[in-house]
Amino acid sequence: MNQPEHTPADRHDRTLLALREQLPPPRPITLSDDHRRALQRRTLAAARRTDRRREVVRTVAPAGLVVACLATAVALLATTLLGGAEPGPTDGPRPVAAAPAAASRLQAIAAVAGRAPTPAVGDDQFVYVRSAVVSNEAALGEAPDLGAVHEREIWLAQDPDAHGSRGSLIREDGQDWPIVTVGSDPAGARRPTYSWLASLPTDPDRLLDELEALAVPVDGQEPEQAVFDLMTGLVRETVLPPDLAAALYRAARLVPGVVLERGAEDAVGRRGVGISRTDERFRSRTLWVVDPGTGELLGTRDHLLGPDGEPMLFHATAVLERAVVDEPGREPAGGGRA
Repeated sequence: MNQPEHTPADRHDRTLLALREQLPPPRPITLSDDHRRALQRRTLAAARRTDRRREVVRTVAPAGLVVACLATAVALLATTLLGGAEPGPTDGPRPVAAAPAAASRLQAIAAVAGRAPTPAVGDDQFVYVRSAVVSNEAALGEAPDLGAVHEREIWLAQDPDAHGSRGSLIREDGQDWPIVTVGSDPAGARRPTYSWLASLPTDPDRLLDELEALAVPVDGQEPEQAVFDLMTGLVRETVLPPDLAAALYRAARLVPGVVLERGAEDAVGRRGVGISRTDERFRSRTLWVVDPGTGELLGTRDHLLGPDGEPMLFHATAVLERAVVDEPGREPAGGGRA
């Protein structure tokens, strides 16, 4: 198997415009009425839940830009919705439920991830993640229409109260989008700070118990897919404690329907181990692309299943840098981890 291309991104040698050429061109798709309604329900349900809890302050922007940003926000934030139930104990260790090939690769990746150095993240600092992103720009309920690959940066404040007006920030589409809390916004699955992540159980069974209590299925979604998508949100734009990263990969082995996907690539064409789960009822598929040499997530791909069962790419990412910085809007000196 080819080893993934996993080197720090060079801003000068590989422009995002050039990376766009590595993605397959969108193909004409005609959605059935049932599939169009399912896509519309998925987008609206996620948007309603997100709007109730968080407001992104926007300056004046063209309508098309707002639609593009909404599509990106829904794809990223719909995987991190909070539930209200407390996790309960299980009767004992869960059986491995993933397909054998996926379970084997996840176990090997967990072993590598657990040996990574433990990062230092202060409560007064920001977790910084820079990604290449391609997302749907179609109108609500229409067939996916991929835009060009663009850059997304996020600075997640570990303690918003410590920074006053200098809180979390998203830089995307040539604009800064400050994240302003509406009401109480405690650390948790929707705002996964390093301290909160470090507080999660590192036993795979207990971790899965907790994630099942936090995951809230969108209308019609399989509960197992909601858990897998929640896991995706926890690894996509965070810096993970190594022991938790290992536990997450091992917990994924306990989720029914998780399979190994050959030839997986992130949004910029880097190859890695593909771990995916398909929700046949909700007609969607989520794919992780993981570097087997480091255990780090290279990127993700989100698909909708067309009327013919063929996957349609809806959203894709490639993590180019992860770092810890002291100020929002400031890029890490010398580059972070890719």
